[in-house]
Amino acid sequence: MARAESLIAKLSMVALSFVLALVAVEFGANYYLWNIVSEEDFMLLASINQIKERYGDDYFINSQSQSGFRYSPHHYLGYIPTPNLAQGENRNNSMGFRGEEISLVKPEGVYRIAAVGGSTTYSVDVEDYRDSYPHQLGDYLRGSGFDQVEVINAGVGSYASFQNFINIQFRVLPLQPDLIIVYQGYNDIHTRFVFPHSEYLADNSGYIAPFVTDTIMPDILEYSTALRIIGIRANLTKPHSALDWHRFKLASSSRRDEFLSQWRAGVYPSGLFVETPAMDMLRNNPPIHFERNLESMVALAKQHDVDLLLVTFVTSTDFNLPPVASEEYIFALEQHNDLTRAAADGNGIPLFDLKAVYPADRSLFTDGRHMTVEGNRIRAQLLGDFIIGEFLS
Repeated sequence: MARAESLIAKLSMVALSFVLALVAVEFGANYYLWNIVSEEDFMLLASINQIKERYGDDYFINSQSQSGFRYSPHHYLGYIPTPNLAQGENRNNSMGFRGEEISLVKPEGVYRIAAVGGSTTYSVDVEDYRDSYPHQLGDYLRGSGFDQVEVINAGVGSYASFQNFINIQFRVLPLQPDLIIVYQGYNDIHTRFVFPHSEYLADNSGYIAPFVTDTIMPDILEYSTALRIIGIRANLTKPHSALDWHRFKLASSSRRDEFLSQWRAGVYPSGLFVETPAMDMLRNNPPIHFERNLESMVALAKQHDVDLLLVTFVTSTDFNLPPVASEEYIFALEQHNDLTRAAADGNGIPLFDLKAVYPADRSLFTDGRHMTVEGNRIRAQLLGDFIIGEFLS
């Protein structure tokens, strides 16, 4: 009996010591977050509630008034880049387009180009807006003697063809562009990882949940400041201030994250994917919606007498990351590029096959799909030469 009581006492002491150690670590993490890190790192590492505590309850709703928050709500699209954002060398103008201020009415004599796409058009992995591919494209064209060319960066992170059709309709066409460049195809792969097949719908509701007016709360483990900081620093989770947390929530039928996490952990296939492999999921959910959205963009541009340039999507499989190196993503992206080529050919509009001419150089990418400053420069020059020959000469 005495031995049992002694063992219980020792275990209790161990448990108490463990709890006290956790409390100490959590206290230290909170002190570090609130008193040591920079404002930029605070936004990176803080929880939703901690951000609200510092900046106010309405921070995630009325973020247009903030200077460090990259996305703001939009009544049709769910979210757009925050208007009037100024963060380091990055900026968005008053209309939520990355770059300098532009006039809604196109100036006389200006040839206006709008670049449409997702984060690879916005160029999220370059901090200076002047290093984005659309801005470098404008610099290259003007440097080639076309002084009256203006290029608008209409890219938005995570936008697929579903959002960009609406983006063209409501945000781009009012700017009276002469040419719209569509660099689309990668984000639409995500939208096909839907199960069951009955949820693979033309409105994309099988992939993305309805947008909300308030913030989305995270899993319970994310409430630990210490665990959250470790997770973010180790690239195991995303900041609460990131788009995915508060403006973009996947539907329950989306299997994208499940597939990507299994692939990264080396445990694919597990769970659902044992019976329904990811490749079967892609084959059961063919890119019919992507094809329809492309055709709709073409029809919309023709209706408004605007030139459209379709561009194939390029990635580097030299990165051992599932979004570019897995056979599923490689297979799906080739399907989408083939549909892009077919849409151009079938509608008699120009195609720039970037995939066919872009250098196979790992150093031009940050993660296999987003480009470096130099990668954007090369893309801008290749596109610029094509635009000069096709539209400006």
